[in-house]
Amino acid sequence: MNVNLPSLQPPPQGGIRIAVATMDDKGLSSVIAPRFARAPFMTIIDVVQGKVISVKPISNPFSQVPRGAGSGLGQWLLSIGTSVVIGPHVGPNLGMILQQAGVRIELVPPGTPVIYALRKLGIMV
Repeated sequence: MNVNLPSLQPPPQGGIRIAVATMDDKGLSSVIAPRFARAPFMTIIDVVQGKVISVKPISNPFSQVPRGAGSGLGQWLLSIGTSVVIGPHVGPNLGMILQQAGVRIELVPPGTPVIYALRKLGIMV
């Protein structure tokens, strides 16, 4: 699988890194995509003490691969220090990778705005 993976600085000390499967690159205004591993974008959000300090929408390099999207995306999410994922559904391969690493999986209906999901889950004040 030959995909271009962006590298990110580690999450801030004392903070959490959240990966949200989104339809576009509008940051907190984006909406949850109908699929996780094949979502057009991953919006990477760093939160410290309930405050968003960084929002990075990234074009999902796994959205168009013929197979292995969940496994590849899962490995990348772990490599950038993700501790929470938010999406409508997580497939079995991705779910196994994330659960084994202790990543919190939050299921949110597609079309939900990211900012609303963060507040509803108690991640953001």
